[in-house]
Amino acid sequence: MGDVDERPRTLLMLVHAYYPLAEPRVEREAKAARDAGIRVEVLCLRGPGEPPRETVDGIQVRRLPIAHERGASVVRILYEYLAFTLLAAAGLAVRRRRPDAVQVHAPPDFLLAAALPLRLRGARLLLDIHDLSPHMYKARFEGRPIARVVGAGLRAVQRLACALADRVITVHEPYRRQLANDGVPARKVSVIMNSADERLIERVVKKTKLRSDGLEPFTLAYHGTITHWYGVDLIVEALASLSTELPDARAVILGAGDAVESARNLARGLGVLDRLELPGTYVPIEQALNRVASASCGVIPNRPSTLNRFALSSKLFEYVALGIPVVVSRLETLAAHFGSDEVTFFEPGDADSLAEAARWVASNPQAAKDKAEAARQRAHEYSWRENGARFVDLLASLDRRAYRLARAGGDRV
Repeated sequence: MGDVDERPRTLLMLVHAYYPLAEPRVEREAKAARDAGIRVEVLCLRGPGEPPRETVDGIQVRRLPIAHERGASVVRILYEYLAFTLLAAAGLAVRRRRPDAVQVHAPPDFLLAAALPLRLRGARLLLDIHDLSPHMYKARFEGRPIARVVGAGLRAVQRLACALADRVITVHEPYRRQLANDGVPARKVSVIMNSADERLIERVVKKTKLRSDGLEPFTLAYHGTITHWYGVDLIVEALASLSTELPDARAVILGAGDAVESARNLARGLGVLDRLELPGTYVPIEQALNRVASASCGVIPNRPSTLNRFALSSKLFEYVALGIPVVVSRLETLAAHFGSDEVTFFEPGDADSLAEAARWVASNPQAAKDKAEAARQRAHEYSWRENGARFVDLLASLDRRAYRLARAGGDRV
């Protein structure tokens, strides 16, 4: 037989989230596959006002009539996950043409069950673990009587999903090690990091006029999900603390989540609401980066938790790529990727420590710029060009494996 194209021709992505607004990782991977000549379809949630079908940047998007409810109870969350999984499974079971590969974005890990009918018809399965489900549950419901039992159950589901998938990818090395500790064969897991998309950063830099020092007020920036565990309220408290030395200081917080109103109420109570920009809605990633590109300081305010111990925020890479000084919660995985000569650390969960770190950035602009440049150089190790290429190579390896198995059986899948 002659040479064959090793890349899958079609890729279906399943994600329990809105696309493209809420999942930059999914968008980056979808575009990397598209640019490699793969036809990509995304099956996702449907938000208010969104059409059930559309094409976004050459990627087919199909939305199921399920919306995400922020701050929901565990019962509502389980219902939402199950409803999405069942609707996706029903639609895929009767699909006439199967894709060559299906990429399931987790959590929930059991969403992979929706793709099993396609696997039986020859599609390859790739499980992409953004966050470990047991850690997410513990962060949200720790202290409840059944937490330990549910956590053990989630680990079992995670192992089963990994066993059923042809390959597993996750966002960084600490997660890969944790999956191995939980019984997933290490050889089966690859790392595709949540790096900043260099082409996107280049467009933002070209379109954004960076202000001259001293002409704009000192501005703290955050973009992403707004929840208690991601510590956005700490930014509000730090803004109030900075008011004595920097009375014109401001904060820009972009995103949606169940802590939006509490952050606004806190700002109102501290008298800084007029210096806080908090629209409380998701915005496209390029729009968000355009807004924060001229900030004085990016903030990664994660509180201490099992989930955040392993968190490596994509916004950190984006601030670094934009050349913005960053103050960072000193948590294990964050500190493993950047040093104190590249970012300014503060104590997790401590608003006063965050304010002190921001105060140092404001008082030492040249030293802060030097740190930002050192971080930018370090981030070359984590570039999306490299990670995106690794992702496409991994898709190709799935197809090679299927091709070899098919030849052994006398026919190609």
